[in-house]
Order: sequence, then structure tokens, then C-alpha cells
Amino acid sequence: MLTGKHTAAQPGGLQTHCPQRQLLKGPLALALRAPAGRFPIVLPVGQCPLSRGWPVAATPPALDVQTLESSEAAVKDVASDMHDTDVVEAVVLGNCDSEDDSVVRGEVEEEEEKGDVAAFLGASLSGAAKPARQNDDPATVAPLPLPTIGGTATSSAIRMAEQVTAVISATPDGVVAATSPLPLRQAPEVELPLAALVGRRMTDPSRSPRPFFPPPLDLQRLSDTVLGEPTIGPIFNELFELSRARQAAAGASANPAAAGPLLYRPRFPRSPGSPPASSLPLLVYLPGIDGTGLAAYRQFPLLSACFDLRGVFLPPEDRTPFHGLVESLAQQLEDEVAPLDPSRPVYLLGESFGGLIALELAQRVSCVDRLILVNPATSFDRSLWPSLGPLLPALPPELYRLLPLALSPILSNPLSMAAWNTSNTDPLPQQAVDLLSGLLYLLPELSSLQVVLPPETLSWRLQLLREGAEAVNASLGKVRQRTLLLVGESDLVIPSASEAPRLETVMPRCQAKVVRGGSHALLQEATVDLVRLLQEEDFYVSRRNLTSPNTPAAAAGASASRRKPAPSGAGFGTPAPVELPTPGELHRAADARGLTALRRLVSPIFLSTDEASGRVQLGLEALPRPGSGPVLFVGNHQLLASDMPLMVEEFIKARGQLLRGLAHPVALGMTKTDASPGRSTSGPDPRVTASEGSRFGHYLETFGAVPVSGRNLYQLLRQGEAVLLYPGGVREALKLRNEQYKLVWPRRAEFVRMACRLGATLVPFAAVGAEDSVELLLDRKDLMAVPGLGDWLRQQQKGMVMARRGVTVSEDVDESFVFPLVAPKSPARFYYLFGAPIRTDPRFAEDRDAVSQLYGQVQSEVERCLEYLIRKRDQDPYKDLLPRLLYEASWGGRRQAPTFTL
Repeated sequence: MLTGKHTAAQPGGLQTHCPQRQLLKGPLALALRAPAGRFPIVLPVGQCPLSRGWPVAATPPALDVQTLESSEAAVKDVASDMHDTDVVEAVVLGNCDSEDDSVVRGEVEEEEEKGDVAAFLGASLSGAAKPARQNDDPATVAPLPLPTIGGTATSSAIRMAEQVTAVISATPDGVVAATSPLPLRQAPEVELPLAALVGRRMTDPSRSPRPFFPPPLDLQRLSDTVLGEPTIGPIFNELFELSRARQAAAGASANPAAAGPLLYRPRFPRSPGSPPASSLPLLVYLPGIDGTGLAAYRQFPLLSACFDLRGVFLPPEDRTPFHGLVESLAQQLEDEVAPLDPSRPVYLLGESFGGLIALELAQRVSCVDRLILVNPATSFDRSLWPSLGPLLPALPPELYRLLPLALSPILSNPLSMAAWNTSNTDPLPQQAVDLLSGLLYLLPELSSLQVVLPPETLSWRLQLLREGAEAVNASLGKVRQRTLLLVGESDLVIPSASEAPRLETVMPRCQAKVVRGGSHALLQEATVDLVRLLQEEDFYVSRRNLTSPNTPAAAAGASASRRKPAPSGAGFGTPAPVELPTPGELHRAADARGLTALRRLVSPIFLSTDEASGRVQLGLEALPRPGSGPVLFVGNHQLLASDMPLMVEEFIKARGQLLRGLAHPVALGMTKTDASPGRSTSGPDPRVTASEGSRFGHYLETFGAVPVSGRNLYQLLRQGEAVLLYPGGVREALKLRNEQYKLVWPRRAEFVRMACRLGATLVPFAAVGAEDSVELLLDRKDLMAVPGLGDWLRQQQKGMVMARRGVTVSEDVDESFVFPLVAPKSPARFYYLFGAPIRTDPRFAEDRDAVSQLYGQVQSEVERCLEYLIRKRDQDPYKDLLPRLLYEASWGGRRQAPTFTL
């Protein structure tokens, strides 16, 4: 670490430069301003920092650097000033932790004794020349040439060299030493000439008059397109230049992985008044089999208004296997997300083959919040391509050249693609001419597929499709993220329309939308506006709305070489923070589970108790404010627990708060396995796994539920979450005939001890109404006494997962999944009453008598709430179904029927 009081670096400091460029009359001095704290000096050493490491010259003269001290803002000013210069001298990444810094420095010194600093710095320095020491002769250090195109370094290469650096400091003997973990590999910017699309699709400018007929026709261009040598169109020209430079660099550094998949930042004009990209959610587009994004670039200007956009490029010459592609992109994505604001959501947009990568990445990277899949290739094995595809690369060159034109009606909808050039406000003759012009404009784009997918590349990509489809289909049930599936009704490439219902069933949180008349190239069609579709489905969120703050996972040791991003809100089924549903998602879920109809029938009333006065009031305003600390809601289970989903829905609507329910493993679809032997400790059986086919279990997990266990309760309360617990569990939910509105709780008070230990607030509550809506005909004991049926039921219980093993104290409270036989009655009104909050004190956590007394207080308060509701509901003029429905229907459903006087 270089620290001190002087604010200027002498001109003789360490520098790196591109040997193909002329230096501007000697080394440039770097002036630092306004000392305001310590910082590490960050210099590119021994490499041109592409995502896989380009070698460049590392020729430091004798170090004559005075101690430095300045502010990070001042250094950023300098860095921005030298963005377009030929010499990159120093960049500051930010402050380092002093303790971690000393540990890393010690490890570096140990590595220096072995003479292998570059090996310690890791993969991003692989293939780089070893930095010269102070007494080395610069003339003897042979610089490796930076790959060029046309004799000069590309602008993309220069930008990438400015963005990625190695963190170093100078030791007393002049040896370069690392002072922090490896630098993050940031995505390079790539120019995409989309100005015309930005002006036409995102604004409504007055267009200049165009001739009706004939349309502008460049015969030479058409001839070159069809018969000449294939070329790359202007949209992705710079991206291919960068690809060739990376490929040359990979050969020069003997590191073929350097030419693998590339995460890049597309740069093009954005519409006036758009918010800064740094304030928007991050969206990463994963391309189809072409590997470029050619099928989606028309959506980029629209997406840039709502997202901070990234793209992925797969070089035609790359031969990385499917899992290698995923691993490489996972590391690049984590590097890109790590420095971002943890409140920014991360989306993956995968199209066709890119959908397979997106599904695999979602399981590999914890920072991904949501998936958008467009005609994903999960149905590749059920299409004609496994048998037809291998024949295409074997076509003669003359026929293969015409293949993109011949297949265009199958791969896409050319008329809809060409309609981007038309406007409904123009006269019909003008629309016809514009449509013809659009078709002619498409020819060069289709022709460029010959360069993007030469025969050997097409053959490899088809192999990747097979490999990816096999891997992804085997693990679809493990994708936790919310997923929007967009499929074309007329997709002729793969059976996307018939695949959508399967994916909705297999994937836990997948919603599908079929685009009428849509082809495989859905995002290229003029009638498809992806941003509008996201808004219609209420799938767009600008900020992570989580149940508790998310923080990056701690590094594994002081010498951890990678910085991890903050996790997403997709930790469903675990005690990690999860994302609250949007209003549209909540409405769809309520409709799908019948909650909307149930709410109309029972018209639930929610009451809460003021802590100071003890007065009961309508609504939930008297409850502890969301985010004020851990809260444990403890209440009674009604018969079959039909009232619980309505309460969870009300908390989301009224308070923006998601209750984290502790659910029985069987309710979550968990089943026993034959793996490890069971344990005698309390908590869920260790031999259980989540069933991928449990739709109800996935629904509970989406709305906050986790398997009931002491460990999960502890972690949720420690995070400050609002937790929902029914101490009676399954035994209370499956009551006997004479137990209406009675508590059946275990004697041990472990949840109270846990709440005291973490200083959580206890909120006792009671609910009535559900048990008046059914007639219990046969309970558990009656069914077990039936000859033959009882033996079968006992046998079934042996395969059930136990949630409270070792906690219950008598057979009467043991769990038994024997559902009673009931008959429906006229739906009664549901009432919920939350008692006054009870504060706990960590000092009483180990006092057995105090914990037992508090447990009794909670139980008594729940019973008091039950008595209050049963007594007061008789005073409700709308407690019966017919008067209630008539009143609310007279208001058109806009007003709820009133209740008893408080």
C-alpha cells in the first residue's frame, strides 16, 4: 500500500503501453488531486486485460515514486481524462480492508520466494510476462505484441485494456506485489450502429418523404449478397473485429480459452430522457445458435429504456463444450454483477439455444433474479433437427451459401421482420413500398449467417444443442427463479407451442405466454415489443423487493481470489431472503389457487390490538412495522388450514410484507429418500428431498414457506424476518370430532426460547370461520378403526416425513397424516384477530421457568383471541353468506360488508 502526504506521482513510474502505438513524447505523468484518504494503486501488469488476458509490454523503469494519498473521486477524474489516450498508467479500484490486505501481502511474499507472482494472481494473468524488477534492464524484457486489425489496435481492445487491471503495489525492493483479490473482469463496450432504430422505434419523429415506387434498389449490393463472398453486416462488425483480436491474442498467449464466450456491453444512442443505465436492472441477452444476437438486436433500443443491457457473443471458431460455456459465462457474470448496487435485479434473456444456457446459468449463479425464455430449445430432441441438422453442413458450398435464404421462411417470418420499416399511419401504397424495402434490407443480414455459421460451426452448435438439452431437461425442476416463457404459435423450427405447457408444469415458477402467429425468430418481428410484454405480464421490477436485505456471501478465507455478488431474491424454499410477488403475480396466483373466489365467499375481517392501550381496531396497523426487527406470529391451525393463504395474501396487499411460514415437509412436497440413515434429533428427517412435481409445495415456497426446523427459524429471525408458526402443526390442522377451535400444542416451548435469544417480538393471533364451513363426518380415529382401511393408513404413515421428531410428548400430539372425511356447508365469514405484541428479552433465553411462563402467556392470549372472535361474530349483521353477498354485489364488489362494532 502506498500512503503518505504527497499528491503527485513522478514521471518515472510504472506504465504499460501498446507497442504498436507511438507514445506521446515520453511517459505521461499522472497528477493526483485533493488528498482525502488512503487507496491502493492499481496498475495493469504484464497483460492487456481482456477477459482471458492479452499479453502486453511490462517495462517499468527504475521506480521513483513518492508516497501517495488522494481521494477516489479525484483518481476517477484522472481515469476519465485518459480514457482515449494511448497510455494506461494507473486506475484506482477503491479502498481495501487493511486486515485482509496484510494477509494477502504475506501470501504474495511467500509466492515471490518461489518466483511465481503471476501464478498467484490467477487465471486472468495466465500467459503474461513476469514483471521486471527494479534492477532489470527494460531493453531485455521482450514485449509480446498486441493483436491488431489492419496494423492498428482496435478501439475495443484499447477500451478493454483500460477497464480490467491488476492490483499491485511496490515493495521496498521494487518487486510488484498483489494487495487485494484478483480484479473483476468487466464487460467491454462494443459499438452497435442502431441509431436509426433508436430514432424510429423509441420516438415518433417526422419522417422525410420517400418515393412510392420503385423502392431504392442497389442491384450491385443484391448481387454481392447472393453471389459474392459473404460478409458481416454493419450491426456486428466491431464485435467480429474484437473476436478476431481475441483469437489472435489467445494464440499468442498459448491460452485457447481466451477466445471463448464473451460478455459485452452494447453501446448505441439511447432515447432522450432515459434514466441512467447504472440505475436500471441488469439484463443479459443470451443468443441463439448464431451466437451473435442477430435475432434480437431490433429489441435492444427498446430494452435499453428499462434495462442496463449486456450481450453474449459466441465466436464462430470457438469449440467450448456446453458446460464450459456455462462456467465461463458464470464467472464473467459474477464479475459484472459484483460491483453493482445489490438492490438492482439481474435478468437473463435466453433465446432458443440461449434459453438452454440461461436455464443452466440460473442454477449455477446465485445473483440471477428472473428469467425470460424465448422459444427455448428444451424441445430440441423432439424436433426434426437431430436427424436433419447433421445433413446441412455436408451440402456443397454453392448450396450452403443459399441456405439462409432458403430456410428464412422456416426460421422466421420475413414479412413481419420487414414490417419494422412500415408505419400504420402511412398510406397503403407507401406501406407496401416500405415492406418491399424492408425485405431487400434483410438480404444482407441473412447472408451474414454464412460467416456466423460456417458448416463446421453449424455442426458444432448442433452438438451443443443436443448436449445442452439433455443437461437442462434433467434439472428443470431445480430452477428457482421466476420465469416468463414466450413462445411463437407458428414456430416451425422446434415445437415451442406444445412445449410451453410442459415447462409450466415442470418448472416451479414459470408462466407462459403464446404469441399468436409468432415464429421462431420472435424478437425480430415488428409486432413483438418485449418491453410491452413484460409490462403486460407485470414481470418487470426495477428494484429487488426482498423480505430482508441481501448481502454478498463472505469470502472463503482472506486469500479468496474472486469477489462475489449479492444473492438474488430467488432463494425460495430456503431461509434466504426472497422477492415479494408483484401485484400481477399475486393476482394470478390467487386466481390459480382459488383464493380470489374464496375471498369473495368469506369476506375476511382482519383485526389487530394496540400494544399501548389494548384496544382492538380494524386492520393490521397496530402490528409491528415491517422492517422494525424480527417478529414471530404464533396462532391456531383451523381444520385443514384453509384460512392461512388468505392471511398471507392480506399481509402482502396491506403491508407489503411476506410472512415466512414454517411448513411441514410433506406440505412442501418433500419425500423420504433411501440415502443416509435417520437421526433421533428434533427437526425434519435428514432423509428428505423436495419433489419436483409438487405444485402446491412450490406455491407455498413462492409465498415464503420453508421446511419447519429450529435452524430455519433461527436464521429467519436473525435476518429480521416476519415468521409464521403454528405450534399445533399437522395434529391441530387434522382435528378430531370434539376439538373445534381448540389448541393442540406440544408442552415444550422451544420456539419461545429461540425468540428470546434473538430478541424477537411475539404476536399471538387467532382465526375462526373455516371450521364452521365444513361438517366433520369421520375423524382420524374413525377412519383408523375401519377394517382394512385402517391397516392401509397405518402402512402409509411409515413413509411420511416427520417434522417434529423428539419434540412431541405424547401419542395424542404425534403427527398423523390421516385426513378426516368432511362435507361442505354454507361458507362462514372468516375473522382474524392479532393480539398485542409481546416483547422478549435475551436475558430470559436460558431461564427455563421464564420461558415456560412466556409460553403459557402466548397460549392464553391465543385462546383469549379465539373467545373474543366467537363471541363477537354473533353481532355481525353480515356473518351469513346471503346478506353478505347481496351487500357487496350492490356496491359492485368495491366495498366490503361491514362487521360487528368494536
